Amino acid sequence: MKQPDKFARPPLWLAAAAVAAGWGAVYTIGRWILFFALFPVHEDVRIWYVAAEAGVRFGWSSIYDLDTLRSLSSSFPAGEQHFGSSVNYVNPPLLAWLFAPLTAFPEPAAYGLWTLVSLGALVWAWHIVAPYKGLAKITLLLLALAMWPVLLSFYFGQPTIVMLGLVATAWWLCATDRPLAGGAALALATALKPHLVILVPLALLVSERYRPVIGWIAGCALLGIASLIALGSPGLVSWWQALKYLESDPAHAYYTLAYLFGFGPLTYVVWAVEGAVALVIARWRRSELEMVFAAGVLGSVAVAFHLHQADYSMLILAGWLVLRTAPPLWHRLWLLVGLVTMQTVTLGPPTLELMWDAGWLAILAVSSFFGSASAPAARRAAGSAVRAGI
Repeated sequence: MKQPDKFARPPLWLAAAAVAAGWGAVYTIGRWILFFALFPVHEDVRIWYVAAEAGVRFGWSSIYDLDTLRSLSSSFPAGEQHFGSSVNYVNPPLLAWLFAPLTAFPEPAAYGLWTLVSLGALVWAWHIVAPYKGLAKITLLLLALAMWPVLLSFYFGQPTIVMLGLVATAWWLCATDRPLAGGAALALATALKPHLVILVPLALLVSERYRPVIGWIAGCALLGIASLIALGSPGLVSWWQALKYLESDPAHAYYTLAYLFGFGPLTYVVWAVEGAVALVIARWRRSELEMVFAAGVLGSVAVAFHLHQADYSMLILAGWLVLRTAPPLWHRLWLLVGLVTMQTVTLGPPTLELMWDAGWLAILAVSSFFGSASAPAARRAAGSAVRAGI
């Protein structure tokens, strides 16, 4: 039998996709380097940096105190000193703890190091999750780098890409029969931005995967206890006030369903329906760990009440996971449409992206329902072929 030529030319469509994605990635990397050269002290990064500095110098109960944060930022350029009602450190303490070692460096150096950490998290997630092999797999990484939400994650120093890496690690640990450790990794992601992964542990629960849920609960409990001890009563009160100030600014809900319907009964009903659909998908496809995690991630983004453009980067992980299950061509074409909507979400209103998210949930639900009678072993075999690059 003739052996396949490993040096054979790739299909024209794949070569064209790789070239286009490659140029997109070059643009993204070049744009970040230009931004860094022009604005090495960025608003979001200096929030994490100053909060960590406050914790190191004055105790962790001070990381939400506006006066302390304003004082520590006084040496920054004039446009980067502002702390106020909607510009404050509001994340759980874990992000400030992660930034604490970086305060040994000037803020621009800390910014650069944090970006390298985020890039490493993206590459790690791609390595363990993305399907295919060779040029097809490389193209998926280049496409991810070419996405504007990813560029914004790097530019703003948001922890979204680190979260993506942690959720990917949680999936990988569960897939390799280390569910308790997988739950712990998911707990770390939850402690960075809870609203972006809130449905993932619920998806695991309805799929009857109890050990990762136990690991998640234990991890969250330990992080919660550590936070309570570190913050104390003064820190908890300051955190609560910071959260109230933040959510009083409607800009933080601009990229959610509230943009379309406002904060009213219709929005809450749609959020409830989308969340329920995500969990139903996880239940119907419970034999496929990839689909359980993908449904949880997609559902979390769909029902988020606080969302920015960079947060849509999490959908890249959901896409990789779904591709591992060998979806039909029409499903893959819908994912291709999603590449366009994710690019346009940074240019104007999020209407198209919100519609695409809902459409993807509907596609997953319909395909899961009508495919529920097919043999799980057959679906796993198809997925194995995809992962092997067949």
